[in-house]
Amino acid sequence: MEPKIAVCAKPMNVLSKTVDYAIENDYPAIDWSFDSKGLLALKSDGQMFFNLMRENEDIEVRYHCFMENVELAHVDLNVAEDSLDNFKFCVDKICEFGGHFMTVHIGLWSKTSEEVSWNNAVKNLYSLVEYGKNKEVTVCLENLKKGFTSDPGLFQKIIELTEAKVTFDLGHANSSIHAKNGFIGLDFLKLMAPHIANAHVYEREEPHHIVPQDLNLIGPMLEHLLETDCDWWVIELSDRQEVEHTRSLLKSLFS
Repeated sequence: MEPKIAVCAKPMNVLSKTVDYAIENDYPAIDWSFDSKGLLALKSDGQMFFNLMRENEDIEVRYHCFMENVELAHVDLNVAEDSLDNFKFCVDKICEFGGHFMTVHIGLWSKTSEEVSWNNAVKNLYSLVEYGKNKEVTVCLENLKKGFTSDPGLFQKIIELTEAKVTFDLGHANSSIHAKNGFIGLDFLKLMAPHIANAHVYEREEPHHIVPQDLNLIGPMLEHLLETDCDWWVIELSDRQEVEHTRSLLKSLFS
């Protein structure tokens, strides 16, 4: 199955510029990040964003919740429950916009492993997934470079326990300590293949996102993705020349 190639709108306040770029360069899809400022804007007045979505219905949009210090798995129950409420608000807004996919993280903002709780992660992610189902919004969990969502075994377990779908980040999978210890990104992808709904495409995170110069590393991963139900490939790069170079590499796989 040939996926849609999406351009990344990050942070949220550049969405209108990204829409213009997508139209000018024939992108059918945008991956839009909710940052903390964007969340506040939505809470105060979401009409501007709603209007922008309605004006550009031919472009599919999926949503990436990238909100500082919003943590479903926080060891402090009050913080975790407040975070769950924030994510449910995002589900409500995404439903209003006509969207159907939302990506979240666990442990993204934690400085130490002691700041996150496995039990809170499972309980709150499961609750969010169920809430999303009632709104026809599929909640996806992204694998990170560090923390327990970087661990293939633990990541597989939480996906199975919560019934979340997966946003598979190629760069994180290629850059984690587990990849360096021998369980390479391709192995991780194969493990999670039945659950993957979205893919974040770039080569590595060292510490910033690295553009692929060729398909030597990510090519086998992308070829395997083509055999799955994953129909959404986000070029998660900011530099437009790097975006276009990466798109040309991706398109070479479809010919």
